[in-house]
Amino acid sequence: MKHEKHEKHGHHGHAHEKPHHPHWPLESLLFAFVFALAWRSVHAPETWIHLKTGAKILADGALPRVDPFGYGSAGSPWTTDSWLFDVAAAKLHSFSPSALIAVKSLAAAAAFALMLPINHGSPLVAASLLALGACAGWAGFVEAPAVFDLLFFAGLLRLLRPRHRFRWWQGAAAAAITGLWANVHGASVLLALWIVGLKVFKTSLRTAASERLAYWATLAACVLTVGWNPLGWAVLGRSFADATVPLGGWPASWLSLYTAFAFAGLAACWYTLQQEFVTTLAATTVIALSLVLPGLRPLAILAACPAIALALGHWLKPRADTWPRVLRWAVFAGFLLAAYQHFVAAPLSRARGYGAPALAGAAHFLKANNVQGRMFNEPAAGAELIGLTDRPVFADERRGVYPASFRREAAAWPSLFRQLDMVYRFDYAVVRNRRADAPARVIDEDASWALAYADDTALVYVKRTGANAWLVPAKARAVAPNRLWPDSLDPRLADKRAAGRVLEELDRWLVQAPDSAQALIWKAYALGKLGLADKADRHLELARERPRVRRDPELQAAWAFALEARGRDREARAAYHAALRSAQRLAEHRVEAAVLPRVAALHRRLGEEDAARQAEARAKSLPAPAQEE
Repeated sequence: MKHEKHEKHGHHGHAHEKPHHPHWPLESLLFAFVFALAWRSVHAPETWIHLKTGAKILADGALPRVDPFGYGSAGSPWTTDSWLFDVAAAKLHSFSPSALIAVKSLAAAAAFALMLPINHGSPLVAASLLALGACAGWAGFVEAPAVFDLLFFAGLLRLLRPRHRFRWWQGAAAAAITGLWANVHGASVLLALWIVGLKVFKTSLRTAASERLAYWATLAACVLTVGWNPLGWAVLGRSFADATVPLGGWPASWLSLYTAFAFAGLAACWYTLQQEFVTTLAATTVIALSLVLPGLRPLAILAACPAIALALGHWLKPRADTWPRVLRWAVFAGFLLAAYQHFVAAPLSRARGYGAPALAGAAHFLKANNVQGRMFNEPAAGAELIGLTDRPVFADERRGVYPASFRREAAAWPSLFRQLDMVYRFDYAVVRNRRADAPARVIDEDASWALAYADDTALVYVKRTGANAWLVPAKARAVAPNRLWPDSLDPRLADKRAAGRVLEELDRWLVQAPDSAQALIWKAYALGKLGLADKADRHLELARERPRVRRDPELQAAWAFALEARGRDREARAAYHAALRSAQRLAEHRVEAAVLPRVAALHRRLGEEDAARQAEARAKSLPAPAQEE
């Protein structure tokens, strides 16, 4: 390959004499690797709002100026700084959800591949860093405008860092990227001006006057193109407004690969500043911002990779990137992809967000039954309800739309529901079916409300009076779906007459929500309690085949409980621990706190005292779950 030729002629040189070493085979492999990661990525709930915003822009021919989605916001001023992404995403989604996921994956893959040639002479090392960086930045591969920050940042860096004489097309390309950035994700366009400004400052130190003037003209052109968006210069007032929270709401732990890349990147930037001014200062800026703005962490990891690769050039000699080495790198990438699939994609990619609609069943119920009036919803469900329905929501998680006092009250709805109902006069409520702490218990206990629909992920309540009263069940429900453990059925199963009604209601639940794994698990438990062992085991097998049981820690725990009730203790132990692992990945500490006492008791019954004590110690360190009736 290329380096073999250089070695024959003895043209090693210093690592920074030409820190640009393209390698098409590796770039293609890296592109394919990152594309696969992004294709199997996690998803973000806020994508639904971008889709609905894009559809509204297409319908109205203008940007919204007040919030069009929520009645709780009472016409609060709101607009979008990512109108071009919103419109394109709405168009792609109308064609196929896979189309939007594919375009997002192409953007992420191109960004990492563009960074590969910036290395000290060993593209294999640079490719390995970028592959690890892509795995570390998994939370950023969501269908959101910020994913295009990766591509714009990499494109500008590749365009402006070379040390050749200014060419007119460079200025035009830089202005075009800046203008596109301002319209796709205006909240981050300030980074484009910063990168161009760094290049202007660098060239002003040593270059000829004509070239300095050309770069100053480039900066002026970029500043002008920032204003060529529907918000004009006001877009700069929204800088990093959406980066204050992690992308998609996924946990941003300091104990992660991000921390390693951030501090290694800062050290590398200090070490290589003299050789690579634009690259290192651009990376330093993004990394420093990411320490206080979690939404910039994926971009910070990407920015750190070339700086680390260049710093390694002071200790590592360039190596011949022979075909056997490239093939070994491909095997390494394959192992990384398999690990990503096991630890991230399989347990998390269908957990929530655009690619995994959790409230589709509830939305269908509302439409099919023409449910009318004002809807109550918890903020965490607002984005998806905006995307799946045309109904005004009570609240969602957008900052800046709702007053701080309103956000606090909406977040505390389990303790304030009655007061909120008195003020806003809700007609129906859509809440997530969370069983570990059962926040919807407050609605269950309100005599003016009745449960009308339930599935594994959502509950729909209606007022007993008003336009939706016909949906109220004739008899009080014998089954409370928002409970974690099916032993809440025990009092009724002990009465033979009531037991038949329980089975009838479980069957109606399965008819209403045929995909419900929880209904199958609870029916299996009830059948086992009634001595119908064969039918109970068959229902447990059917439940295990439901994909959601493998992803949802609450359903995994309920399935384990039903196994334990059947005397299948060792299978139950494995299922309980699978539920705990899923809860930890999703940061569902309430679920952990509810499951650990059951696990401890089971370990103790199996004679595993040390494991029981460990489970109890872990439980004490977590917030206690709400007590079930």
